Amino acid sequence: MKKVFKKKINIKDIAKETGFSMMTVSRALSNPEKVSKLKRDKIDQVIKKRGYIPNLFAGNLKSGKSGFIMVIIPTLRTSIFNEYFSGLRETLDEQNFQPLVGITDYSLEKEELIINKFLGYKPEGIIVVGTKHSKKTREILLRSNVPLIETWDLNHRPLDIIVGYSNYEAGYNITDYALKQNYKKILFVTASYKFMQTEVRGAKRFRGFVDRMTKENLKFENFQISDPLDYIKSGKEIFSFYKKHKSKIDCIITFNEMTGHGILSVALKNNIKVPKQLGIAGIGNGGLTDILENKLTTVNTNRYLMGKLAASKLIERINGQTLDKRIFDVGTSIVKGFSL
Repeated sequence: MKKVFKKKINIKDIAKETGFSMMTVSRALSNPEKVSKLKRDKIDQVIKKRGYIPNLFAGNLKSGKSGFIMVIIPTLRTSIFNEYFSGLRETLDEQNFQPLVGITDYSLEKEELIINKFLGYKPEGIIVVGTKHSKKTREILLRSNVPLIETWDLNHRPLDIIVGYSNYEAGYNITDYALKQNYKKILFVTASYKFMQTEVRGAKRFRGFVDRMTKENLKFENFQISDPLDYIKSGKEIFSFYKKHKSKIDCIITFNEMTGHGILSVALKNNIKVPKQLGIAGIGNGGLTDILENKLTTVNTNRYLMGKLAASKLIERINGQTLDKRIFDVGTSIVKGFSL
């Protein structure tokens, strides 16, 4: 049996049924405050009855107000960005903005492609994770003249506004905390150097670790995991390295929290006495730490606050408000668990 499709309803049909001009119907959809409530109610009634879906995008292009906010994040494979995105989305929702989400998979080339494509939807603002971009992406962002918030890091040369924290200090401070707990032979786990050339936040955390250890004239170890997004595999890889170098390691610090959970889980399964025999810590306090009995010592990077603050500062920029500064530091703090 041949499927019969209903005729697509357009704005002309709505105008004919309501008895109003096409201009009045169009205005009721794009600028409802300029149309009387009586007329709006009648137009809404017909729209609901006929199942009309207005093409708001065309009107928004003319007005310059799409209601879209471009949001670029590295991955959805893990929960790392959940709290951040929740804070961001809640604040955008309050002001009737809709996020257009692009996933880069930690690729600067993919970030460039996504941003270039999404600019065609005329976003009113842009929020990106990180301050490291390709030369072409920087040019595109600056040329677009769209309010921009960079997040999850700090530097002294923001393209527009930065809302983040010092990844260097996060690495430095968790190392300082480990030293104060009398650990001296510390292994710092990172992704590969090649990966950290793109994802520079991990590189900055490692640099903070190196500087704090160097300050104490202590030797240190570095181990690079093969897949920074596979925490089970990472835990096994780290433990294998630890078994071979036990005499040189009394503490393991991982460049992110989930990798810390990975090695903590494997260590406990192998009857390693944590923290007496081996101290373990990570960076980045997510919801997982809060629900576990054996809590990982980690660094709170205030992800939810960062998302809310980034969205609110972007909205202020969109509304033409002058901000008193360009760099907003949400700070970090040590979250004490049993593992260190």
